[in-house]
Amino acid sequence: MRKSHLLILLLVISCGVKQPVDIGLNEKTGSVLVTSEPTGASIFLDGLFVNKSTPDTLKNISVGSHVLSVIKEGYKADMDSLTVEVEKDSLKRVRFLLEEIVHIGSLFLESTPSGAEIFVDGQSTAKFTPDTIRLEPGLHSIGARKNGFKVFEQDFEIVEDSLLTGKTDLEIEQCILFESFGNVSCLPCTTSAENLERFRSEHADKTYALMEYYANWPSVNDPFYLVSPDDVDQRVQNVYQIFALPALRMNGSNTVDATDYNAVVSAYTQLLDNQQTQLAISVKKQKQDAELRVDIELFDFANVLNNPNLRLFVAVVENEIHMSDPPGLNGLTDFNFVFRRFLSSRLGDAINGMKLNYTFQWPEWDYTYSQIIVFIQDINTKEIYQSSIN
Repeated sequence: MRKSHLLILLLVISCGVKQPVDIGLNEKTGSVLVTSEPTGASIFLDGLFVNKSTPDTLKNISVGSHVLSVIKEGYKADMDSLTVEVEKDSLKRVRFLLEEIVHIGSLFLESTPSGAEIFVDGQSTAKFTPDTIRLEPGLHSIGARKNGFKVFEQDFEIVEDSLLTGKTDLEIEQCILFESFGNVSCLPCTTSAENLERFRSEHADKTYALMEYYANWPSVNDPFYLVSPDDVDQRVQNVYQIFALPALRMNGSNTVDATDYNAVVSAYTQLLDNQQTQLAISVKKQKQDAELRVDIELFDFANVLNNPNLRLFVAVVENEIHMSDPPGLNGLTDFNFVFRRFLSSRLGDAINGMKLNYTFQWPEWDYTYSQIIVFIQDINTKEIYQSSIN
């Protein structure tokens, strides 16, 4: 009898009463008109090619500071980049002057697999392998980047009026998936959150992907849980059968104590050292107006996908969520790698083909700080074979 009374008392203390929290902030955006002389220069926003050329207007840009740059083959811009302050419902104008390069050499670059974005001296060319780029003579650092693979980088001496050839076999980027489980009123979850934030600050590479599901206890009103409760319940109750928080799974089948930082690092290091899958996942995301499009390429170099129990999962996570008041009893107001929803079925999708795409009407989440995580899991053993984050 005393044990049951104690359990009821703990539940009352843990759940408490909290004020309702509105996590759907109205997205504040503006626009930028980018022009150049001459026209036809590829436009980059915050270092990413936006699939537009001058003159064009970039719409629905989040309010704040953004870096703009342009690239046109055979020309050099008067400014390497320009920072613009985007204001709500405003239109800013940016103009670049391009000077033609008189002395030029060329490099033909190809990769396996193809479709790697070509970089010169750290700047994207808006071209993808296989393709030819024209450059000023001299030593240049040439890079090729494709999501799901390690970056290729090599120095080439460009010679005037000459054509060089470069070729590379891209190496698969092994990636470990962290699936963390918490709740805004779970007191021990603060330690778990601090450990995962510390891990992220000390590991800047793309050999891992982080996502946090918010369960429906001790607070049934957890605002993150309420966004996609069915998706979360599927992972918590049916996939992993989690009964205590915080909880952490690495690559699905590995249980790790998230409150022990050394255990987190040790488990990650061991898994990464042992993972040698010949399966690669490449993912891209793009938002046009209110529609998100996600394109996925799978590369199976050892018939890994012949396993009929494998399923593809596509998840949206959001970083940099800040609240003025704690939404729960553990006092946290800053949240990262928050699971929002699955674009795939919550049960995972059967893998039919090597190229897949998903579309989704984007809600009032901050696209700038959102990422797509894709992973392939054995629904019987729970083992995750490979994952990727854009």
